[in-house]
Amino acid sequence: MILFSVYMLFISCTEQTNEDQESVYWVYQPQNHQDSWDQQAFILLSNYLNIQKSFSISDTSAIKTAVQNLLSTTDTIMAHSNGVDSLSQSVWMPGLQNFRTELEAFVLEQDTTQLKDQLKMCTVTLIHFLGDVGYKKTNIYVFQKMDEVNDWFWIGSDKTSKNPFDKKDRVEYNASFNLQKP
Repeated sequence: MILFSVYMLFISCTEQTNEDQESVYWVYQPQNHQDSWDQQAFILLSNYLNIQKSFSISDTSAIKTAVQNLLSTTDTIMAHSNGVDSLSQSVWMPGLQNFRTELEAFVLEQDTTQLKDQLKMCTVTLIHFLGDVGYKKTNIYVFQKMDEVNDWFWIGSDKTSKNPFDKKDRVEYNASFNLQKP
């Protein structure tokens, strides 16, 4: 059932693209910003970037450990989130739960060739979540590189980045988007 849900989410988050068209997977909602959310989201983001770093060195063990650490962090944040206001109930908690669900699907993935696709889904969900909560503590840059086989998609805190999924491609790419400036 989880795999079907992940598949359906993947299909709904993906657009048919070509080399001249880029996809946008989020809407930035600055009106939802709360400083306490920024602090917690910054911790999630830092842990998430560790996962991407592990991909860049192709260390499956480090990847799984980093994902487990992020799941633990997410659990802790969820356990201590006691927001009873409508914004917490309609934006923060559902977004955090969606991100957690994608991380769980990542952990369940046994096929190492599918890990990149699953991480892309985690990235899409995280960006969507950060946009929904109006994250603004740090700039989030979104990178997208399409080729004839793949739609590479990753995030970073700098305007330029190397593709963490393709060890042979050591080109510095300029960000395709800035989360806070749609």
